[in-house]
Amino acid sequence: MVINLEKARFLTTMILKSVVIKKQGFNSTYRSIVRKYRLSEREAEQYYRLLYNIVMYYHSLKFLAGYFGFKSSIQGIVEYLYKRGFTWQLIKEDIENTAKNFSKLTKISLLYSYPLWLIKDLSSKISLVDLELMFKSLNTRKRWLRANLSRYALEEVIACLESSKLDVKRHDVFHDIFQLKDPFEKIGKNPCILKGVVIPQDISSYIVGLIAQSYALGDFLDACSSPGLKLVQVASNCKVKRLVAVDLSERRVRIIPKTFSLITFQVNPIVLIIQGDSRRINYNIKFDMVLLDAPCSNSGAIYDDPAFKIRLSRNLIKRAHIIQYSLLSNLLKQGKLVLYATCSIHPLEGEEIIERVLVEHDVDLVKINYPYLESGYGKYAFSHSVYRIYPHRIQGQGFFIALLKPR
Repeated sequence: MVINLEKARFLTTMILKSVVIKKQGFNSTYRSIVRKYRLSEREAEQYYRLLYNIVMYYHSLKFLAGYFGFKSSIQGIVEYLYKRGFTWQLIKEDIENTAKNFSKLTKISLLYSYPLWLIKDLSSKISLVDLELMFKSLNTRKRWLRANLSRYALEEVIACLESSKLDVKRHDVFHDIFQLKDPFEKIGKNPCILKGVVIPQDISSYIVGLIAQSYALGDFLDACSSPGLKLVQVASNCKVKRLVAVDLSERRVRIIPKTFSLITFQVNPIVLIIQGDSRRINYNIKFDMVLLDAPCSNSGAIYDDPAFKIRLSRNLIKRAHIIQYSLLSNLLKQGKLVLYATCSIHPLEGEEIIERVLVEHDVDLVKINYPYLESGYGKYAFSHSVYRIYPHRIQGQGFFIALLKPR
């Protein structure tokens, strides 16, 4: 399908104004645009891919617009893209050729469209080779589906995927999770999704849920629970008797029962769902285990929504750090074991949270042995006792993970 230059100009302007100025999410904004301007299904698919790339490479495009004599603004970006015929291959060539003229760190910033301050922060933590591979992976859209083995046998799941013509690849290590070969494929109306035969869940999130499941027993608290994907993984552990799910948002709390409705348990645990702030809630019991999948900058989940990258800033990460530390400080009083996880690649949301905790709280770090868990960033005394899931090695999101045991 040939790109209509005027339509591409209009849609690009709309999407950039929404995600840059109004700070809205890319996916929700695009759905609204499709409805409002009545794009055909074929048009919607085509322009989604184009606009996804434009938002993903916003920082580089802003630089290029100024570099080639346009304004470094939304209008300038749109005019530059128009001159290049919205042809992504030509635009990528411009990025690559321009990047050659700059120093190594600036080159990485331009090639992968991440702010230079982030490149500098991470370049002292991991090799530049790994840094580039990580950014390249985070820029590449991926989608994973987890088999709902609480309700269906694996053979039934595979049969459903085949009959519905979902083109997937089964993971070599985790046999109940599948990667969509075309991550842009529309799957919302697929019968396997609608019936709950498979559940959309990123592989890195799935691994965090497996770790929580393997350590859970008795009374379990999921402190920032919505949408509840990890909670239902934990609930299938027959050693868990009572689960408490908490989320700050009333809207997000309503999602948790919908997630649970897809699952069948051999032993039904008692489940209590609460709207509340886990920085402040105190309980009259001590939980056997607490999961804190903390709110974060989403720097490890860029490919889920490229608008995350545009919103990324030092201030955002600092605010996330304050919230994460407050949550963890309170929850260390509530549990015998606390699993801290966050979908961020920045050490301020990972290693530097743990560095503060070890100084200000009486806790030990518990070692975990699980596929795809690697040591945290170097230059921390405890790096081998905390863990990262690196996006480029698993083809999933970037996560930081630590298991803490209060003394």
